[in-house]
Amino acid sequence: MIQANRMNGDFYFNQVDINWLILSFVLSLIPYYVYFIYLKKIPISRNFALFEIKHIEKIVIFLLILNIFFSIYYKVGLYAQRGIYNVPIYMKPLIVIVNKLDMYILVGCLILTKKFSSRINFTLILLLVVLSLSRASIFVFLFLTLIFFGNGVFKINYKQLFLLSIIGILSFGYISRLYEFRDNLRNVGTTQSNNLIESSNVQDFVKARIIGRISSLSSITYFYQNSRYLRSSIYQIGTFDYIIEFFRPFYGGIFRENKIGYTYYLTNFFDDKADVNYGIMYGIPTVLMISLFKGFHVLLLNFIFIILIISFIIKLCAYLFGNKYKEFSFVILYYPMMSGVSAEFGQIFLFLLILSSIKLLFISFVKQKKYIKHEKTLLLDLPIN
Repeated sequence: MIQANRMNGDFYFNQVDINWLILSFVLSLIPYYVYFIYLKKIPISRNFALFEIKHIEKIVIFLLILNIFFSIYYKVGLYAQRGIYNVPIYMKPLIVIVNKLDMYILVGCLILTKKFSSRINFTLILLLVVLSLSRASIFVFLFLTLIFFGNGVFKINYKQLFLLSIIGILSFGYISRLYEFRDNLRNVGTTQSNNLIESSNVQDFVKARIIGRISSLSSITYFYQNSRYLRSSIYQIGTFDYIIEFFRPFYGGIFRENKIGYTYYLTNFFDDKADVNYGIMYGIPTVLMISLFKGFHVLLLNFIFIILIISFIIKLCAYLFGNKYKEFSFVILYYPMMSGVSAEFGQIFLFLLILSSIKLLFISFVKQKKYIKHEKTLLLDLPIN
Protein backbone atom coordinates (compact mmCIF):
# COMPACT_ATOMS: atom_id res chain seq x y z
CA MET A 1 0.00 0.00 0.00
CA ILE A 2 2.83 2.41 0.83
CA GLN A 3 4.78 1.63 -2.35
CA ALA A 4 1.77 1.80 -4.66
CA ASN A 5 0.20 4.78 -2.82
CA ARG A 6 -3.20 3.12 -3.06
CA MET A 7 -5.29 0.68 -1.07
CA ASN A 8 -5.98 -2.98 -1.64
CA GLY A 9 -9.07 -5.10 -1.04
CA ASP A 10 -12.41 -3.54 -2.02
CA PHE A 11 -10.77 -0.11 -1.63
CA TYR A 12 -7.69 -0.71 -3.79
CA PHE A 13 -8.23 2.33 -6.03
CA ASN A 14 -8.14 5.01 -3.34
CA GLN A 15 -5.14 7.20 -2.64
CA VAL A 16 -3.38 6.55 0.68
CA ASP A 17 -2.50 9.15 3.28
CA ILE A 18 0.48 7.70 5.17
CA ASN A 19 -0.59 9.20 8.51
CA TRP A 20 -4.08 7.74 8.28
CA LEU A 21 -2.57 4.45 7.12
CA ILE A 22 -0.34 4.13 10.19
CA LEU A 23 -3.19 5.10 12.52
CA SER A 24 -5.53 2.63 10.82
CA PHE A 25 -2.95 -0.13 11.04
CA VAL A 26 -2.60 0.35 14.81
CA LEU A 27 -6.36 0.55 15.29
CA SER A 28 -7.00 -2.58 13.17
CA LEU A 29 -4.64 -4.60 15.40
CA ILE A 30 -6.03 -3.46 18.76
CA PRO A 31 -9.20 -5.67 18.76
CA TYR A 32 -7.13 -8.80 18.04
CA TYR A 33 -4.49 -7.91 20.62
CA VAL A 34 -7.10 -7.41 23.35
CA TYR A 35 -8.86 -10.62 22.29
CA PHE A 36 -5.59 -12.60 22.35
CA ILE A 37 -4.70 -11.35 25.86
CA TYR A 38 -8.20 -12.24 27.07
CA LEU A 39 -8.00 -15.77 25.63
CA LYS A 40 -4.66 -16.37 27.34
CA LYS A 41 -6.09 -15.49 30.77
CA ILE A 42 -9.35 -17.46 30.73
CA PRO A 43 -9.27 -21.08 31.98
CA ILE A 44 -9.37 -24.27 29.92
CA SER A 45 -12.88 -25.68 29.55
CA ARG A 46 -13.71 -29.07 31.09
CA ASN A 47 -17.17 -29.25 29.55
CA PHE A 48 -18.48 -32.20 27.58
CA ALA A 49 -17.80 -31.24 23.94
CA LEU A 50 -20.42 -31.30 21.23
CA PHE A 51 -18.24 -33.39 18.91
CA GLU A 52 -18.29 -36.23 21.45
CA ILE A 53 -21.94 -36.94 20.63
CA LYS A 54 -22.23 -40.31 18.92
CA HIS A 55 -22.69 -40.18 15.11
CA ILE A 56 -22.35 -36.37 15.07
CA GLU A 57 -20.21 -36.54 11.90
CA LYS A 58 -22.99 -38.44 10.04
CA ILE A 59 -25.55 -35.85 11.11
CA VAL A 60 -23.32 -33.02 9.87
CA ILE A 61 -22.72 -34.74 6.51
CA PHE A 62 -26.49 -35.19 6.06
CA LEU A 63 -27.09 -31.50 6.88
CA LEU A 64 -24.40 -30.45 4.40
CA ILE A 65 -26.02 -32.44 1.60
CA LEU A 66 -29.44 -31.00 2.50
CA ASN A 67 -28.06 -27.44 2.47
CA ILE A 68 -26.34 -28.01 -0.88
CA PHE A 69 -29.63 -29.22 -2.38
CA PHE A 70 -31.53 -26.18 -1.11
CA SER A 71 -28.78 -23.81 -2.28
CA ILE A 72 -28.57 -25.22 -5.81
CA TYR A 73 -32.28 -25.93 -6.37
CA TYR A 74 -33.89 -22.99 -4.54
CA LYS A 75 -30.91 -20.58 -4.28
CA VAL A 76 -31.24 -20.53 -0.50
CA GLY A 77 -28.40 -18.61 1.16
CA LEU A 78 -27.08 -17.13 -2.10
CA TYR A 79 -25.03 -14.01 -1.31
CA ALA A 80 -25.94 -10.64 -2.83
CA GLN A 81 -29.31 -11.90 -4.07
CA ARG A 82 -32.23 -9.51 -4.46
CA GLY A 83 -35.07 -10.33 -2.09
CA ILE A 84 -35.73 -13.58 -0.23
CA TYR A 85 -35.58 -16.93 -2.00
CA ASN A 86 -38.89 -18.37 -3.26
CA VAL A 87 -39.80 -21.85 -2.03
CA PRO A 88 -43.04 -23.85 -1.74
CA ILE A 89 -44.97 -22.82 1.37
CA TYR A 90 -44.95 -26.34 2.81
CA MET A 91 -41.13 -26.40 2.67
CA LYS A 92 -40.62 -22.92 4.12
CA PRO A 93 -40.40 -23.98 7.83
CA LEU A 94 -37.86 -26.71 7.10
CA ILE A 95 -35.72 -24.47 4.90
CA VAL A 96 -35.79 -21.60 7.41
CA ILE A 97 -34.55 -23.98 10.14
CA VAL A 98 -31.89 -25.63 7.96
CA ASN A 99 -30.69 -22.26 6.64
CA LYS A 100 -30.12 -21.07 10.22
CA LEU A 101 -27.58 -23.86 10.75
CA ASP A 102 -24.05 -22.52 10.40
CA MET A 103 -22.28 -25.34 8.60
CA TYR A 104 -18.92 -23.58 8.94
CA ILE A 105 -19.13 -23.92 12.71
CA LEU A 106 -20.32 -27.53 12.62
CA VAL A 107 -17.68 -28.67 10.14
CA GLY A 108 -14.93 -26.54 11.68
CA CYS A 109 -15.34 -27.93 15.20
CA LEU A 110 -15.25 -31.52 13.88
CA ILE A 111 -12.07 -30.96 11.86
CA LEU A 112 -10.36 -29.05 14.65
CA THR A 113 -10.72 -31.92 17.12
CA LYS A 114 -8.63 -34.40 15.07
CA LYS A 115 -11.03 -37.07 16.34
CA PHE A 116 -12.32 -38.30 13.01
CA SER A 117 -10.65 -40.25 10.20
CA SER A 118 -9.05 -38.56 7.20
CA ARG A 119 -11.86 -39.95 5.02
CA ILE A 120 -14.51 -38.26 7.17
CA ASN A 121 -12.54 -35.00 7.28
CA PHE A 122 -12.06 -35.01 3.51
CA THR A 123 -15.79 -35.58 2.98
CA LEU A 124 -16.66 -32.74 5.35
CA ILE A 125 -14.22 -30.35 3.67
CA LEU A 126 -15.35 -31.27 0.15
CA LEU A 127 -19.04 -30.82 0.97
CA LEU A 128 -18.38 -27.51 2.75
CA VAL A 129 -16.46 -26.20 -0.29
CA VAL A 130 -19.31 -27.23 -2.61
CA LEU A 131 -21.87 -25.57 -0.31
CA SER A 132 -19.86 -22.35 -0.12
CA LEU A 133 -19.39 -22.14 -3.89
CA SER A 134 -23.09 -22.90 -4.47
CA ARG A 135 -23.83 -19.82 -2.36
CA ALA A 136 -21.42 -17.62 -4.38
CA SER A 137 -18.89 -17.38 -1.57
CA ILE A 138 -15.20 -18.27 -1.43
CA PHE A 139 -14.81 -17.44 2.26
CA VAL A 140 -14.54 -21.19 2.87
CA PHE A 141 -10.86 -21.21 1.82
CA LEU A 142 -9.89 -18.59 4.42
CA PHE A 143 -11.96 -20.43 7.03
CA LEU A 144 -10.31 -23.78 6.33
CA THR A 145 -6.85 -22.17 6.40
CA LEU A 146 -7.59 -20.79 9.88
CA ILE A 147 -8.86 -24.21 10.98
CA PHE A 148 -5.71 -25.92 9.71
CA PHE A 149 -3.53 -23.42 11.55
CA GLY A 150 -5.63 -23.93 14.66
CA ASN A 151 -5.25 -27.70 14.75
CA GLY A 152 -1.54 -27.67 13.93
CA VAL A 153 -1.72 -28.94 10.34
CA PHE A 154 0.07 -25.79 9.20
CA LYS A 155 3.11 -24.87 11.25
CA ILE A 156 5.38 -22.03 10.28
CA ASN A 157 8.49 -23.80 9.08
CA TYR A 158 10.52 -23.46 5.91
CA LYS A 159 9.37 -26.71 4.30
CA GLN A 160 5.66 -26.01 4.69
CA LEU A 161 6.11 -22.35 3.75
CA PHE A 162 7.89 -23.42 0.55
CA LEU A 163 5.20 -26.03 -0.18
CA LEU A 164 2.38 -23.53 0.36
CA SER A 165 4.14 -21.02 -1.90
CA ILE A 166 4.41 -23.57 -4.71
CA ILE A 167 0.76 -24.57 -4.30
CA GLY A 168 -0.25 -20.91 -4.33
CA ILE A 169 1.67 -20.19 -7.54
CA LEU A 170 0.33 -23.28 -9.33
CA SER A 171 -3.26 -22.64 -8.27
CA PHE A 172 -3.30 -18.90 -8.93
CA GLY A 173 -5.14 -19.29 -12.25
CA TYR A 174 -7.85 -21.33 -10.55
CA ILE A 175 -8.16 -18.80 -7.71
CA SER A 176 -8.84 -15.99 -10.18
CA ARG A 177 -11.49 -18.13 -11.89
CA LEU A 178 -13.18 -18.64 -8.53
CA TYR A 179 -13.73 -14.88 -8.33
CA GLU A 180 -15.25 -14.90 -11.82
CA PHE A 181 -17.49 -17.79 -10.81
CA ARG A 182 -18.56 -16.00 -7.63
CA ASP A 183 -19.30 -12.72 -9.44
CA ASN A 184 -21.36 -14.50 -12.09
CA LEU A 185 -23.49 -16.20 -9.43
CA ARG A 186 -23.99 -12.85 -7.72
CA ASN A 187 -24.90 -11.20 -11.05
CA VAL A 188 -22.34 -8.45 -10.60
CA GLY A 189 -19.96 -7.06 -13.20
CA THR A 190 -16.66 -8.88 -13.61
CA THR A 191 -14.83 -6.32 -15.76
CA GLN A 192 -12.77 -5.16 -12.83
CA SER A 193 -11.86 -8.75 -11.94
CA ASN A 194 -11.04 -9.60 -15.55
CA ASN A 195 -8.70 -6.63 -15.82
CA LEU A 196 -6.91 -7.67 -12.66
CA ILE A 197 -6.55 -11.25 -13.90
CA GLU A 198 -4.58 -10.17 -16.97
CA SER A 199 -0.96 -11.29 -16.79
CA SER A 200 0.31 -7.73 -16.57
CA ASN A 201 -1.80 -7.17 -13.46
CA VAL A 202 -1.13 -10.39 -11.56
CA GLN A 203 0.39 -8.54 -8.61
CA ASP A 204 -2.59 -6.19 -8.47
CA PHE A 205 -4.96 -9.14 -8.37
CA VAL A 206 -3.06 -10.85 -5.54
CA LYS A 207 -2.91 -7.67 -3.48
CA ALA A 208 -6.39 -6.38 -4.25
CA ARG A 209 -8.56 -9.50 -4.27
CA ILE A 210 -6.72 -11.98 -2.03
CA ILE A 211 -4.39 -10.31 0.49
CA GLY A 212 -6.67 -7.30 0.80
CA ARG A 213 -9.64 -9.43 1.85
CA ILE A 214 -8.00 -10.91 4.96
CA SER A 215 -7.44 -7.53 6.58
CA SER A 216 -9.62 -4.56 7.48
CA LEU A 217 -6.72 -2.13 7.08
CA SER A 218 -7.79 -0.67 3.74
CA SER A 219 -11.44 -0.24 4.75
CA ILE A 220 -10.57 1.42 8.06
CA THR A 221 -8.12 3.74 6.26
CA TYR A 222 -10.76 4.66 3.70
CA PHE A 223 -13.39 5.61 6.25
CA TYR A 224 -10.96 7.49 8.48
CA GLN A 225 -9.75 9.49 5.49
CA ASN A 226 -13.35 10.38 4.71
CA SER A 227 -14.35 11.02 8.32
CA ARG A 228 -15.44 14.64 7.77
CA TYR A 229 -17.88 13.57 5.02
CA LEU A 230 -19.19 10.81 7.25
CA ARG A 231 -19.78 13.29 10.05
CA SER A 232 -21.93 15.45 7.79
CA SER A 233 -24.25 12.55 6.91
CA ILE A 234 -24.31 10.79 10.28
CA TYR A 235 -27.99 11.72 10.77
CA GLN A 236 -28.89 8.82 8.43
CA ILE A 237 -28.33 6.20 11.14
CA GLY A 238 -30.04 5.90 14.51
CA THR A 239 -28.66 5.65 18.02
CA PHE A 240 -29.46 1.94 18.38
CA ASP A 241 -28.92 0.84 14.76
CA TYR A 242 -25.79 -1.18 15.49
CA ILE A 243 -27.55 -3.17 18.20
CA ILE A 244 -30.70 -3.61 16.09
CA GLU A 245 -28.63 -4.91 13.19
CA PHE A 246 -27.19 -7.58 15.49
CA PHE A 247 -30.63 -9.23 15.60
CA ARG A 248 -31.10 -9.33 11.83
CA PRO A 249 -30.15 -13.05 11.59
CA PHE A 250 -32.95 -13.83 14.06
CA TYR A 251 -35.62 -12.71 11.59
CA GLY A 252 -33.75 -12.53 8.26
CA GLY A 253 -35.32 -15.75 6.92
CA ILE A 254 -38.83 -14.37 7.49
CA PHE A 255 -38.64 -10.91 5.94
CA ARG A 256 -36.02 -8.47 4.68
CA GLU A 257 -36.03 -4.86 5.78
CA ASN A 258 -34.96 -1.96 3.57
CA LYS A 259 -32.36 -0.60 5.95
CA ILE A 260 -29.70 -2.56 7.85
CA GLY A 261 -28.03 0.01 10.08
CA TYR A 262 -24.33 0.65 9.88
CA THR A 263 -23.82 -1.81 7.03
CA TYR A 264 -26.40 -0.10 4.84
CA TYR A 265 -25.04 3.36 5.68
CA LEU A 266 -21.32 2.64 5.19
CA THR A 267 -21.81 0.43 2.12
CA ASN A 268 -23.85 3.11 0.38
CA PHE A 269 -21.37 5.78 1.45
CA PHE A 270 -18.72 3.78 -0.40
CA ASP A 271 -20.98 2.74 -3.31
CA ASP A 272 -24.16 4.78 -3.80
CA LYS A 273 -25.55 2.11 -6.15
CA ALA A 274 -25.24 -0.71 -3.61
CA ASP A 275 -28.70 -0.33 -2.04
CA VAL A 276 -29.16 -3.39 0.28
CA ASN A 277 -27.93 -6.02 -2.17
CA TYR A 278 -24.52 -6.44 -0.59
CA GLY A 279 -22.44 -5.15 2.29
CA ILE A 280 -18.80 -4.26 2.76
CA MET A 281 -16.59 -4.80 5.79
CA TYR A 282 -15.68 -1.64 7.65
CA GLY A 283 -13.96 -2.77 10.86
CA ILE A 284 -14.67 -2.30 14.55
CA PRO A 285 -12.60 0.96 14.74
CA THR A 286 -14.87 2.48 12.08
CA VAL A 287 -17.93 1.46 14.11
CA LEU A 288 -16.50 3.23 17.15
CA MET A 289 -15.65 6.34 15.12
CA ILE A 290 -19.21 6.55 13.75
CA SER A 291 -20.56 5.96 17.27
CA LEU A 292 -18.47 8.86 18.60
CA PHE A 293 -19.91 11.11 15.88
CA LYS A 294 -23.37 10.18 17.17
CA GLY A 295 -22.34 11.04 20.72
CA PHE A 296 -20.17 9.70 23.55
CA HIS A 297 -23.15 7.80 24.99
CA VAL A 298 -23.54 5.93 21.67
CA LEU A 299 -19.80 5.14 21.63
CA LEU A 300 -20.00 3.77 25.18
CA LEU A 301 -23.16 1.80 24.40
CA ASN A 302 -21.76 0.13 21.27
CA PHE A 303 -18.36 -0.51 22.86
CA ILE A 304 -19.92 -2.29 25.84
CA PHE A 305 -22.25 -4.17 23.50
CA ILE A 306 -19.35 -5.48 21.37
CA ILE A 307 -17.39 -6.56 24.47
CA LEU A 308 -20.42 -8.35 25.93
CA ILE A 309 -21.26 -10.15 22.70
CA ILE A 310 -17.69 -11.37 22.19
CA SER A 311 -17.60 -12.53 25.84
CA PHE A 312 -20.92 -14.38 25.46
CA ILE A 313 -19.72 -16.06 22.26
CA ILE A 314 -16.51 -17.21 23.99
CA LYS A 315 -18.53 -18.59 26.95
CA LEU A 316 -20.84 -20.47 24.58
CA CYS A 317 -17.79 -21.86 22.77
CA ALA A 318 -16.38 -23.03 26.12
CA TYR A 319 -19.66 -24.80 26.84
CA LEU A 320 -19.86 -26.39 23.40
CA PHE A 321 -16.33 -27.23 22.30
CA GLY A 322 -14.49 -28.34 25.43
CA ASN A 323 -10.72 -27.92 25.51
CA LYS A 324 -10.65 -26.72 21.88
CA TYR A 325 -12.82 -23.68 22.48
CA LYS A 326 -10.03 -21.08 22.56
CA GLU A 327 -8.69 -22.01 19.13
CA PHE A 328 -12.14 -22.38 17.63
CA SER A 329 -13.56 -19.17 19.09
CA PHE A 330 -10.66 -17.29 17.48
CA VAL A 331 -11.40 -18.91 14.11
CA ILE A 332 -15.12 -18.09 14.10
CA LEU A 333 -14.64 -14.57 15.48
CA TYR A 334 -11.79 -13.62 13.15
CA TYR A 335 -13.98 -12.48 10.27
CA PRO A 336 -16.68 -10.55 12.22
CA MET A 337 -13.98 -8.82 14.26
CA MET A 338 -12.32 -7.85 10.98
CA SER A 339 -15.52 -6.77 9.24
CA GLY A 340 -17.14 -5.10 12.26
CA VAL A 341 -20.58 -6.12 10.92
CA SER A 342 -22.99 -6.53 13.81
CA ALA A 343 -25.19 -9.05 11.99
CA GLU A 344 -22.21 -11.40 11.58
CA PHE A 345 -21.75 -11.45 15.35
CA GLY A 346 -25.50 -12.05 15.59
CA GLN A 347 -25.38 -14.99 13.18
CA ILE A 348 -22.67 -16.72 15.23
CA PHE A 349 -24.38 -15.96 18.53
CA LEU A 350 -27.74 -17.26 17.30
CA PHE A 351 -26.33 -20.53 16.07
CA LEU A 352 -24.27 -21.11 19.20
CA LEU A 353 -27.46 -20.60 21.21
CA ILE A 354 -29.20 -23.19 19.05
CA LEU A 355 -26.31 -25.63 19.52
CA SER A 356 -26.31 -25.01 23.28
CA SER A 357 -30.06 -25.76 23.43
CA ILE A 358 -29.51 -28.98 21.49
CA LYS A 359 -26.70 -29.98 23.83
CA LEU A 360 -28.88 -29.29 26.89
CA LEU A 361 -31.67 -31.43 25.44
CA PHE A 362 -29.19 -34.19 24.62
CA ILE A 363 -27.71 -34.17 28.13
CA SER A 364 -31.20 -34.18 29.67
CA PHE A 365 -32.21 -37.11 27.46
CA VAL A 366 -29.07 -39.08 28.36
CA LYS A 367 -29.53 -38.40 32.07
CA GLN A 368 -33.19 -39.40 31.88
CA LYS A 369 -32.27 -42.57 30.04
CA LYS A 370 -29.63 -43.45 32.64
CA TYR A 371 -32.10 -42.71 35.45
CA ILE A 372 -34.72 -45.03 33.94
CA LYS A 373 -32.11 -47.74 33.44
CA HIS A 374 -30.96 -47.31 37.05
CA GLU A 375 -34.56 -47.56 38.33
CA LYS A 376 -35.11 -50.76 36.35
CA THR A 377 -31.94 -52.23 37.81
CA LEU A 378 -33.11 -51.42 41.35
CA LEU A 379 -36.49 -53.03 40.71
CA LEU A 380 -34.85 -56.19 39.42
CA ASP A 381 -32.62 -56.34 42.50
CA LEU A 382 -35.53 -56.12 44.94
CA PRO A 383 -36.20 -59.37 46.84
CA ILE A 384 -39.33 -61.25 45.81
CA ASN A 385 -41.57 -62.12 48.79
